[in-house]
Amino acid sequence: MSLSPHLAVFLASQPHPPEVYTPSTVAELAQLLKEHLESHSGQTLLVAGNGSKLSWGNPTGSDVRLVSTRQLNRLIDHAAADLTVTAEAGMTLVELQQILAEKGQWWPVDPLYPDWATLGGIIATADTGSLRQRYGGIRDLILGITFVRADGAVAKAGGRVVKNVAGYDLMKLFTGSLGSLGILTQVSLRLYPLPAAQGCLKGTGSLMDLEGLCQQLLQAKISPVGLDLRLDGGKPDVVLLFHGSKRVIAEQMAQTRALGEALHWQDEIITEITTMPTEAGQALTTLLPSSIRSETVLVKFGCLPNQSLGVLQQFQTLFPGCWVQLHRGCGLGRACLANPDRGSLEQLRQHLKPVGGFLSLLEAPPTLKAALAQDFGPAGILMDKLRQQFDPARIFGSSPI
Repeated sequence: MSLSPHLAVFLASQPHPPEVYTPSTVAELAQLLKEHLESHSGQTLLVAGNGSKLSWGNPTGSDVRLVSTRQLNRLIDHAAADLTVTAEAGMTLVELQQILAEKGQWWPVDPLYPDWATLGGIIATADTGSLRQRYGGIRDLILGITFVRADGAVAKAGGRVVKNVAGYDLMKLFTGSLGSLGILTQVSLRLYPLPAAQGCLKGTGSLMDLEGLCQQLLQAKISPVGLDLRLDGGKPDVVLLFHGSKRVIAEQMAQTRALGEALHWQDEIITEITTMPTEAGQALTTLLPSSIRSETVLVKFGCLPNQSLGVLQQFQTLFPGCWVQLHRGCGLGRACLANPDRGSLEQLRQHLKPVGGFLSLLEAPPTLKAALAQDFGPAGILMDKLRQQFDPARIFGSSPI
């Protein structure tokens, strides 16, 4: 099995490398879970696709087995006329996008580590970025799921059609569950036509001026598919992504420049799309810079959109030289912080909490992550009750952040 760099590091860091299971059929996976439950071995199961985000949860237990869905990677059905696709959860995003591009379609998500991210992993981590401005979050792009429960039973929710409202919405429940409720084996997804072209526009200026532009854009007849306020090495900028025809993109870029007269504009790029926008999207540096991954702590944060300015000012003050990406339309973001101290992280969390925000550590030393474990309050009690219903024996060894 080809290992992601993150998974290889995880396995190498274990005093006793865990067993790795890669079932190639749903029946094999179901049988594995049944036997594991019946064995009463006390081992916990860590669930992964390629393991690129294995550290994002809070692994529990030291005696673990790793179950990877990477060999569950088959295409089940592509109903191009209905803009839907059904595939096994171990298929990578790159593999899916290549298949869909042949019919002029795509699944509009832009997760971190796209070369390794599997469909099941993207859903389990609820990981998408700038494109949520136009296309919504992961839970908005799922039509149905199939999963294996802790007792080995196979269950389904939703379906393959866009208008499917029957039953309890387990798709939303599994989005962001980090493998704590069951193992996703098959997913049905909502697709979109590939746009004819995409454009990228970047502007620099003071945080105050950048925030003022964002407020105008959100009220104007301009429709970027991505609108990010960023700190790049601590220096503020705004990055906009447009989809559509070249003519429409050029017009919207001109309108944006007119609104932001106080800013310095650069990197205006308009390109035709022949494969999948996620590839060109990486040129925006909206994905985590690979050159600094190993030296930083990766955090996810959120705030009310109208609190964006104050939150970015806090990042500037507490973490000089940081890399921060905030999706201005929804207030969610992620940041790379070079060797942050616990006190500064706690100070940032205390700033976020009163304004309806949160801070979670995704990739960080275990001691730091444990010291800053997320307090979900009443929601944590509800989450624990859900886990008790889905996994009463607690065989799944990861809990949500």
